[in-house]
Amino acid sequence: MNVTVRLTGSLVARTGTREARVAVPEDATVADVVEQLAAEYGPQVRAGVLDGERLRSDTVVVRESVDSTETLSTGSSLENGDTVRFRLSA
Repeated sequence: MNVTVRLTGSLVARTGTREARVAVPEDATVADVVEQLAAEYGPQVRAGVLDGERLRSDTVVVRESVDSTETLSTGSSLENGDTVRFRLSA
């Protein structure tokens, strides 16, 4: 399945892009998306958003849809076609 990822702030500098489309397994979580981003853009992506297996305290991930946003954690499940935004809270 495909997930669109939007990046802001220093995460753009870490990846060199503001938006990426990643292919992940059907039962993917936010952690799987981070791992795929790290595979494509380098390990600095993982360091920029994760502290061990959890999101860094300054990183917020939200699922964006037409009428709402939902805050996610590394274990949150994703669906094909989802758009998630990674941003720094500070």
